Amino acid sequence: WDVDPEVLAAKKRREADASNKQQEARRRKRDEEDLAGEANLADMDIDTFFKSVAEGGVDGSDDDSSDDGGDGSNSADGDEQQTNDDSGSESGSDDDDDDDDSEADDSSLDEEEAERRMKEEMMKLSENDPEFHKYLQNNEQSLLEFGEDDDYEYGKGSDDEDQEGELSEGNDEESDEEHEAPKKKKTKKEEEKDAAPAKEDTPYIVLTPKLLLQYEQSAFRSHGIKGLKRIVSAYKTACHMSDANAEDEGHQDKGRKAYQIEDSAVFDRLMALALRHCHEEFRYHLLGAGSGVESKDNDGNKKKRGEDDSDSDNSNDEGEDLVNKPVNPKLLAKSKRWTQVGTILQSFLKSTLHLLSEAKEPELLTFVLKNLAYYIPFMTAYPRVAKSCLKTLTNLWSASLDTSEDYQVVRLNAFIRIRQMALTQPFPFIEQCLKSTYLAYAKRAKFATAASVTSLLPTITFMGNCIVELYSLDYASSYQHAFVYIRQLALHLRSAIQKKTPEAFRVVYCWQYIHCLKLWTAVLCSAAGQFDDEAQLMRSLVFPLTEVIFGVIRLVPTTRHLPLRLHCVRFLQQIAASSEQYIPTTSVLLEALDLKELYMKPKRIDSRGKDIRGIRLPLILKLPKEGALRTTEQLDACLGEIFVLLNREVDLYRYSPGFPEFSVRICQRLRKYSKVTKNGKYRAYSRGCIELCEKYSAEAVKARSILNEAPKDIRRLEALKPNNVPSMNERYEAAIAKEKRLEQASQPALSDAAKKRARSEAAKQKEERDDHEPKSKKSRKKAQKKEKVEVNQKDLENVDALEEDDEVQEGIDWDSDEE
Repeated sequence: WDVDPEVLAAKKRREADASNKQQEARRRKRDEEDLAGEANLADMDIDTFFKSVAEGGVDGSDDDSSDDGGDGSNSADGDEQQTNDDSGSESGSDDDDDDDDSEADDSSLDEEEAERRMKEEMMKLSENDPEFHKYLQNNEQSLLEFGEDDDYEYGKGSDDEDQEGELSEGNDEESDEEHEAPKKKKTKKEEEKDAAPAKEDTPYIVLTPKLLLQYEQSAFRSHGIKGLKRIVSAYKTACHMSDANAEDEGHQDKGRKAYQIEDSAVFDRLMALALRHCHEEFRYHLLGAGSGVESKDNDGNKKKRGEDDSDSDNSNDEGEDLVNKPVNPKLLAKSKRWTQVGTILQSFLKSTLHLLSEAKEPELLTFVLKNLAYYIPFMTAYPRVAKSCLKTLTNLWSASLDTSEDYQVVRLNAFIRIRQMALTQPFPFIEQCLKSTYLAYAKRAKFATAASVTSLLPTITFMGNCIVELYSLDYASSYQHAFVYIRQLALHLRSAIQKKTPEAFRVVYCWQYIHCLKLWTAVLCSAAGQFDDEAQLMRSLVFPLTEVIFGVIRLVPTTRHLPLRLHCVRFLQQIAASSEQYIPTTSVLLEALDLKELYMKPKRIDSRGKDIRGIRLPLILKLPKEGALRTTEQLDACLGEIFVLLNREVDLYRYSPGFPEFSVRICQRLRKYSKVTKNGKYRAYSRGCIELCEKYSAEAVKARSILNEAPKDIRRLEALKPNNVPSMNERYEAAIAKEKRLEQASQPALSDAAKKRARSEAAKQKEERDDHEPKSKKSRKKAQKKEKVEVNQKDLENVDALEEDDEVQEGIDWDSDEE
């Protein structure tokens, strides 16, 4: 048959058009049925989307469609589908699945290559479907940061896991994926596991340097939560290595593999890595760019929290502003990853506290305490952890078992962390800090005696300075606690006045009571230099503390307790100098000159074979029971101290308009003493003080004669002081500094025998301290109940103040542990 070429060409064009339309319809229908296609990409759930993208499903439909359009075999398939549409559609979908499987098998499964491919797919997704990409940014930020949880879904079981954030069952999930895809090529990690099959059956994962390096790269370079969790889990194992029964106590959850650290280098590297760098990841995920929370800049434009500020954050991580700046718990809860990272952070904090409570080496404790500074601001979200941390730090700060120089560094760093917690934690927490530190100080002050001058006495002095610093942070809270504890000291004194028994007197006339008086004197003197409203509250406690000190002076006015009365005079002069108020202590010093022992001939002591270095009054409270104030050493020490305090009293009030009248009584008594005493040195002391009083009196009479105010109108104590003259407090501090230098220069070096005796006395003090502390709470309660003595109403003196009932218990229990 002769066929017209034009007709044949027209027929072929119609058949081609029909074939193209059928192919286009088949492709459109396949795209509608394909969940991984671009048309249905927004309707997918998160798990399906993640799986499809990882397998290359996003571009798979485009590649298939392009292949179908250019392959002749596909057109033949289209002719077959023209006769049977249903069968054709099924076969087309089967072909598409086969193509996807073949692509997955042919692609490389290397971990780095998968990361690169995923990041490229995410970039394409942001360009092709920006709306869906924005939806992922707002709701599933973790999916856009490939490399964190590629084969480990942390969030699925985080709610059901333990609060301490143990190692999850990610290894089991990885093994399940291997069984589901047996045709996949093995990665390097899987080959290493196959090379050591014996370790898979063990309940432990041996932490090697190579494995630790992988965790480090995953956690700190890729900002992966899985790597961070594994680092913290291994760190927890390292913190519990000293536990004898760690497995029996259940530190690791059932069904989870624990870590085993066999190399000391790995242990050191892990501790340094976790303590130095984990806070950066916690801040990144909760407060930085990884939190997924948008904030507004100064222009009102929205931006991700931590965006464009990453460099400044990294540079300020070690700054004081970042360490001492409180973190709002609500701000942490707003983070998209709080449910995941919060449990890891809590586990890290608890493990660190356990390490601090169990470690004994001062170097390790110092390292942990220094790096703990970066994690304390996060404790605002965990009040119980913060309370436990305060208790642990207080125990380290007040520990009495170790008095070496290395451990003093531990005390210092422990107090710095306590101070940081008082500044960063919510308001009521500072009151817990004030209470726990004072009670620890009072408990340790009981053993700081003259016998332990080389060990515990410097430690108790350091602790007192720490409390003075802590009580200066918030005077409003400090006033409440200072009022209560000064009142407790007054109650002890009142009980001693009422009962008048040796046991009651020993409660007041002891080093513990004197150290507490010294502490509150220092606290009030520190606040006296401030003139704000809150500091005025502390100044109002000067009068009650002064009355308590005067009561202690008059409690037992015997010769034996003369050193204790001189201690109290020093406290009163310190308060007067700091507050610039007149506190009369001259009568106490002049009364000491009336003691009959001062006019008796001193006894001689055989000093052969003994180390006689004189008596240091700052280190004793009472003289020996036999021969009190009867030796030359005792007389020199006591009279020298009396005249030093008299001269200081004169110097304090030299610029007062009433100084001429004030010095009359001093001059009269010293003239009488100089006539009676037979010792030329003591006579010279008294004449020097008389000359000083006469000199200052003449200057005061001349200066007050030109005053415009009447004596009754003068309100300032130092109304006669010139402008260029140091203040009352400055002169007092200069006199104390000069006295310390002279005392240090006059003390000879200790002999070997004296050092040996000092060490033996310190050992005895330690044994007494261990025997005194009850072993359990029940024994402490029994001891407290046994020592409680009822007040005998017949012994009460006829004083109205003593007859008043008080709702507060007698004193405080300094030996009780505060929970």
